[in-house]
Amino acid sequence: MTLCPQLRRLSACHARWLADGRRRRGKCVDEQCARLLAAWDQEMNAHCRAEEEVLLPELTRHVPETDALVVFTLGDHVVLRRLARELRVAGDAARPAALARFLEKLEEHFRFEERTLIPVLQETIGCDRLASLADEMARW
Repeated sequence: MTLCPQLRRLSACHARWLADGRRRRGKCVDEQCARLLAAWDQEMNAHCRAEEEVLLPELTRHVPETDALVVFTLGDHVVLRRLARELRVAGDAARPAALARFLEKLEEHFRFEERTLIPVLQETIGCDRLASLADEMARW
């Protein structure tokens, strides 16, 4: 499937964050944590918010708000926020495990979005409507 430009941008963010996380594996845990939390604070959390504030509400114009895709995406975002908080406050001994949990969940979530959410968004909302939402998405 060829993705709409807006969805290609979302997908490119996923790919960049995953590659960055994989590159840093095995590096100093404190450095990994600092970089991952900075990326979370500066980009990833806003990315989740854009999906929650723009894409998922638009999707619910076509599917019930109780649709499993909507509920699962929102739930995953909540878990990612919890794991970021846990990583932020983890002591020295707990930090490697907290980092591993957060990285694992990020990879799982991005795979879900790439394989499931993004194709459904394109098929359901359509490229023209997604293009008209670009300005709203950019606000986040």
